[in-house]
Amino acid sequence: MLVGTRIRAVVATLALSACEHAPTPTTRAEGSANPEASTETPLPQTPTLSATGSPAQPPGAAPTTPTTQIASGAANANASATVGGPSNSTLPASPTLPSVTTTAMPSASQVTGAGGTASVGMNPGDTSLQAGADAGRGETGAESRDAGAEPGVRIVGRTAPGADGATKFAWAGVSFRARFRGTQVAMEVDDGNNGNRFSVVIDESEPKTVTSPSGRGRLQLATGLPDAVHDLTVWRNTEAAMGVTSFFGLSDFAELLAAPAAQARRIEVIGDSLSVGAGVLGTSTSCSPNIDAFTDNYLAYGSVAARALDADVVTIAWSGIGVYRSYSASDPTMPQRYDYAVPNEQTPWDFAQYEPDVVVFNLGTNDFGSGNPGQPYVDAYVAFIEHVRTEYPAAKFVLIDMYGGERADAIQSSISALNAAGEQDVEMLSFSSVPNNNTACNQHPNAAAQRAMGEILSARLKTLMSW
Repeated sequence: MLVGTRIRAVVATLALSACEHAPTPTTRAEGSANPEASTETPLPQTPTLSATGSPAQPPGAAPTTPTTQIASGAANANASATVGGPSNSTLPASPTLPSVTTTAMPSASQVTGAGGTASVGMNPGDTSLQAGADAGRGETGAESRDAGAEPGVRIVGRTAPGADGATKFAWAGVSFRARFRGTQVAMEVDDGNNGNRFSVVIDESEPKTVTSPSGRGRLQLATGLPDAVHDLTVWRNTEAAMGVTSFFGLSDFAELLAAPAAQARRIEVIGDSLSVGAGVLGTSTSCSPNIDAFTDNYLAYGSVAARALDADVVTIAWSGIGVYRSYSASDPTMPQRYDYAVPNEQTPWDFAQYEPDVVVFNLGTNDFGSGNPGQPYVDAYVAFIEHVRTEYPAAKFVLIDMYGGERADAIQSSISALNAAGEQDVEMLSFSSVPNNNTACNQHPNAAAQRAMGEILSARLKTLMSW
């Protein structure tokens, strides 16, 4: 039997702006001195790698009848624990990653019944969620809230209601936070044949990567844990172009406990492949079979900074995207994608569900991919920032300069135009001094460079926001 407990979704569900069509999984070649150049080619329908990375041009078995009780306790990790399933695939030039164990999914009625699974059901605005209710609901991030005594899962990121009480999501960096008692835990998902990858962190241990099963199934997150209380984070590493995932809940635990409280600090990152963390796992600029196999948003600078600052972060980023023009001229720009919760399906986002304290913009690499776009870039950037300001009237804005030179000049011109129009809470922050910012797949930043950029950002936000 499967448990129907209350799920707590705090901070979740954001929406993007005009994505023309539901993109199929793609491979991105974004880069040279400009890691945002994006050429998109179809990915295999059934990816076999369990790994993650992207910028553009420059620079034990699950119990068959689990039971659930509500309890609390202290977390205790163990070195012999296994995160993910047995490894049967490796990523070229990167560490071996665990694969997943797939079992038949229960029906929707079973998921919301009694047993050892917590299903998620949400609509924007709920602060305490009943399993089996409408999917997509999350607690607003506008204020810090105590998770209280209700057992559940806290979701951070833009989501939308899905079929059979599921929660759909696609943006890189959407995460699930929970506390449970038991020796193992799994996640019930339907990912089609997308092969999306997730970082799994148990009790602040090193993250392990798991890959979703084909169709609707159970994704094993950890086994062999001490029989104690554990903290769980599951983080989507792959980007939206890899396809939509439906989340039905957690399973295989002994007891699901109250979800962790929302962080008092909130960040939003808006960008391209540099912000996705594309290609970050690559050890050279040439990566086979494709850059998507080396993408890992958990390692991207925005995620690094958020962890350093004990902040929630929502990332709205798409490889190859620009603010005036994308690397591929026919692709939508960020102003067209931004207002969607699930960009692949053009599901509108309710901005009241997440109000960041600071918004980090990193757009322009692809605009400059085929040369300096001139004043049209400045005008488009100013108009987009003004749009975001209408949604977040109290937030601080930080515009990232990646490479200096004429790009930095264009960003500064955008800031000057904003200042002239009365916008004062905006500034530029440069990453141009960071080494190795174009030495991974397709000239994207490697893990060390992403970490360095995250450190620069966290240091600046600590001062700017008095954090």
